[in-house]
Amino acid sequence: MKKKLALLLAGVLLVGTLGGCGAASTNDTGADVKETDRQTEADREGTKPAESQQASGETVELIWYVAGNGPQADTQAVLDEANKYLLEKLNCTLKIVETDFGSYDQKMQMVIASQEEFDLCYTAHWSNNFYNNINKNAFLELDDLLNQYAPDLKTLIPQEGWDAAKVKGNIYGVPNMQIWAMTNAVMLVKEYVDKYNFDTTSVKGLKDLEPLLEAIKADNPGMYPFACNKGGMLDFLTFNMGYDELAGRHIPGVVMLDDQDLKVINQFELPQVMEHYKMMYEWNKKGYIRQDAATLNDSNMEMKSGLHAASLTGTLKPGLDVIAKELFGGRDVINVPLSDSWLPTTGITATMTAISRTSKHPEKAMEFLNLFNTDPYIYNLITQGIEGKHYEKIDDIYIRPIENSGYAPNADWMYGNQFLAYLKEGQGKDDWADTIELNKIAKPTPALGFVFDPTNVQNEIASVSAVVKEYELSLDTGSVNPEKTMPVFLEKLKQAGSQVIIDEVQKQIDEWKAAK
Repeated sequence: MKKKLALLLAGVLLVGTLGGCGAASTNDTGADVKETDRQTEADREGTKPAESQQASGETVELIWYVAGNGPQADTQAVLDEANKYLLEKLNCTLKIVETDFGSYDQKMQMVIASQEEFDLCYTAHWSNNFYNNINKNAFLELDDLLNQYAPDLKTLIPQEGWDAAKVKGNIYGVPNMQIWAMTNAVMLVKEYVDKYNFDTTSVKGLKDLEPLLEAIKADNPGMYPFACNKGGMLDFLTFNMGYDELAGRHIPGVVMLDDQDLKVINQFELPQVMEHYKMMYEWNKKGYIRQDAATLNDSNMEMKSGLHAASLTGTLKPGLDVIAKELFGGRDVINVPLSDSWLPTTGITATMTAISRTSKHPEKAMEFLNLFNTDPYIYNLITQGIEGKHYEKIDDIYIRPIENSGYAPNADWMYGNQFLAYLKEGQGKDDWADTIELNKIAKPTPALGFVFDPTNVQNEIASVSAVVKEYELSLDTGSVNPEKTMPVFLEKLKQAGSQVIIDEVQKQIDEWKAAK
């Protein structure tokens, strides 16, 4: 198996998604994938109420905020089917509120600030910020709820997963079981790679793509060869740049991957980051990316329509060639690694589910998470839709999505235990087993297991975040000249307290290292 995965990473075409991220596990992920793990329709219909976990008392509705491709036309039809099952199993119903990734942060900030009542939400270190929300007292501690209402879920996820989800010793999120090893990569439409005889083995960084992008732009002036939106590029290049984020997304405070001494530094002062911003500025001027990238919520429609021929992915993993093909409107894609595979704490915290402190039904929400992450029927219904309407079943483990069906969230990794998912046509039968193995063999980052507690520097983080919002995304989309903007950006970061944050991270990681 290890030899097979080494070959995959060396050159076989692995694919990553735009939002799919992962983290590291040195132990078994708790998932032994078998064909019998996926519940058939006949199995479901044979389930008797007496065998269910039906709760007594009032039926409750759980509200779940998720990010992804935005609202789907058939979401309610899917929920109608799901709620029949949930009423039988848990005496509850589910309402899903879908938002595209580009708008999700702002949406959740408003929802949480207004203390709106809801039960569950997608959260991560990079989206609907996990740590900021804990500081805002927005999420519930889950330790007691897990022990009492989710024993199967507690056992399913390995201990390092729960450790990564802890702040001040308490668990605040349920890590999603999926790819936990992170490999930065670029997705290239094969048609253009072949047309221009481009040597993908020469690609070590984005700069190496310029001959291909130049050729595509010259022959197709209306195209913007590389997909870019207001999320920028740097999030998908941290391991290519050689560092591990510790203080939070775009917050100064990283450790270099080759530094066993764990010296904490400001990543925005790194020369490779400056070179990246210079490159983005040139790409913007040359039309390799859209000039209005800083205003775009996402690039999904443009990728499907053929406006783009390349995009970054933060996580290269087995079996996502089908998803990459969908992202690019059915065109074949070649995926090129830009880094080694690493095991970081942030991979685990890259995709989690939290329970809101405003929830009136936290016990039921935890019962739902226990069921959803261990029951193949309800997981696949929510992530894939209704059989015969949104997908066709090829056999017990393979499905074929129905084109323009009205339901294609295309984000299995975001909802929960992806190892329950049906495989899509074109995926390898061993993809989930290979993913589990990849989680095991990826390189552990020097700071694997360290979780930063931002309590002592909340004010500085808020001030620094405001500066980052003002300057960084403009730099990362090539909208401003970095030669002029970077000195101002770095000075304002210092004034906002970046060094105070770095010093606090250093203090905590020194203590963590000493206690190991």
